[in-house]
Amino acid sequence: MDETRKNNILNILFSVLLFGGLWGVVEATLGSLLHMPFMNALGIFGTSTAVMLPIAYFLMGACYKRSGTFRSVLYMGILAASIKALACAIFHMSFNPVFYMLIEALMMAGALLVIRPKNVVSFNGLATVIIANTAYLLASTFIRVNVMNVTASELADNMIHYVLTLNCLTILYTLVAGSVIYGLLKLSEVKNWSFDSVKKIVYSPITASIVAASAVVLTLAIH
Repeated sequence: MDETRKNNILNILFSVLLFGGLWGVVEATLGSLLHMPFMNALGIFGTSTAVMLPIAYFLMGACYKRSGTFRSVLYMGILAASIKALACAIFHMSFNPVFYMLIEALMMAGALLVIRPKNVVSFNGLATVIIANTAYLLASTFIRVNVMNVTASELADNMIHYVLTLNCLTILYTLVAGSVIYGLLKLSEVKNWSFDSVKKIVYSPITASIVAASAVVLTLAIH
């Protein structure tokens, strides 16, 4: 194996560990918080799907940009879903979240393959999220609703709720978060802030391994 190929493989590996681990950490912490009873007061605006999907898409986009290949998004989804599956198996919980995470990664990888955005925070990046999210919510709705045993009106209600209302809310959250990140990036350019030393730490193999291990520990501790 030549040096260039070895470096590419290692770059993909540690990108997957870092961003897949971060996805697992966020799912275990923020995801658990969003499922608390008091969050019901926020209604659809505080639903786990609307809040967690933009974060997952951003992490997958960052993994794609860091690794340079859309395949890393699939590996990242497999890693995050495997961590969740471990907790589901140990604590005898439903495996539905595992399947949904895999579908998210599959749809995002497909959207990245079509759009191929140069930057995560960009109009092409937003277009990628819109395609991935619409496809994901459409697929998950058919999984959630047994189309063989549901009336046409019930199916239509679910489509309106998930594919239209929840989709628009998720995209709105993505747009707002992306605008904030874009503004901060532009501010850093104007102020000539350098984050090279921080990037070296964040993207180091040690950090990636620690984050992935933390995702496993937190997922098992917070179930």
